Amino acid sequence: VVVVAGAGTVAGLAHRLDDVAREVGVRPRPRAVAADDALIAEVARAQNVLLSQVEAVAARHAGLADGLKPFQQIAQAQVKAVGGADAGRRAPSGDADSAGAVTALSNAYAAASTARAEDSGRAVSPDLARVLASMSAGLAQCAHTVRDLR
Repeated sequence: VVVVAGAGTVAGLAHRLDDVAREVGVRPRPRAVAADDALIAEVARAQNVLLSQVEAVAARHAGLADGLKPFQQIAQAQVKAVGGADAGRRAPSGDADSAGAVTALSNAYAAASTARAEDSGRAVSPDLARVLASMSAGLAQCAHTVRDLR
């Protein structure tokens, strides 16, 4: 008993307890971490704001609507990935000039990319960190690609 308890303590300290449990046939279940739950809620709100911005630009500038459809789909998928609902969102007014709207949207994507990269560093769960890092990369790509809509 002392050896098993000691091995468990050492493995836990080395962050290998899940690996040890798997080797002996136990399937560990991740525990929810309050910090990650709060982070997910924060990211969901931010992604909803970004989705609102994309929708506002598409609604205000008919010439950009078709080009923005893939960006709307990406933003919706990202909101869904973090468990966010789009209920209650209000679209911001958007820029009157289409070139200005595209620039503002590109800047919003770039800012969101930076924020998700920072969030991935704050995540406790490695899985959440990977999702946020991946989201950051996708947002950075959107920031560059949306500029081509001018």
